[in-house]
Order: sequence, then structure tokens, then C-alpha cells
Amino acid sequence: MLETFEIKTPGVDVKKIMDDIQSKIKEKKEQGVYNQYSLDRVTRLEIENIKGDVEYLQWLMKVMNQSWDINIGDPQIVNKGGLLGKPEMWLKKIIWHLLKFYTYRMFSQQKEFNSQTVMALGLLSKRIDQLEEKSK
Repeated sequence: MLETFEIKTPGVDVKKIMDDIQSKIKEKKEQGVYNQYSLDRVTRLEIENIKGDVEYLQWLMKVMNQSWDINIGDPQIVNKGGLLGKPEMWLKKIIWHLLKFYTYRMFSQQKEFNSQTVMALGLLSKRIDQLEEKSK
């Protein structure tokens, strides 16, 4: 649990600092800088602040639209140095080359499934919104 603390330093405008931080976070989110998969703790806080089912579904659709397109390209294999750095790098490249034919097909099928699922859920969400508008 997060504890609250006070900054008792004269001349420090905490509100201005917090506003600056919040605006930078908003700006970086809009630019897509934050990777959804590395922000588990922030995501949990975001979910806790959601008021109801409608807000949760809107948030979930936003996340799904951002993350359905998985990267199926070759991973970057780098030399980490050390005595076995180059042999280890070449071994990883050989293993990747041998497994690529299998993983590419599997990942491309997953990507297609993700795409179709997100589109279907988006259409269902729009239809539900239309029905709710009619019932008002």
C-alpha cells in the first residue's frame, strides 16, 4: 500500500510538480511511449479507479485495440560480451533460424485471430451502445 508523505521544503511547489508529471504522463500515453505490458501496477490502479462496467468495457476495448497487433518479426539477438558472447549469440541465431518456420505460422495465426476478435468486439460494443440509445 502506498504511504502519503509531505515535502516540507520552502520554495517547492508540489502542486506544480505534480501537474507537470501528470501532463508528461498524458503526453507520453498519447504518443504510445508506455508499453501496456510493462505497466502492470499502473494498470491495476487504473482498473481500480474505473467506476462501472461501461467504463471498464471502454477501457478494455482501448487496450485491446492497442495490443492486438503482435510483433512476429525476428527478435534482435545481440552479443552481451564476455568470453562466450559471440558463440552464444551465433547459437541463439541458429536456434531461432531452426524454429522460425514453426513459430511464424503460429504467431501469424494468433495475430489474425486477435484482429478478428477485436473487430468483432468493437462491432458488438457499438451495437450495444445503439440499443441502449434506442431504449432511452
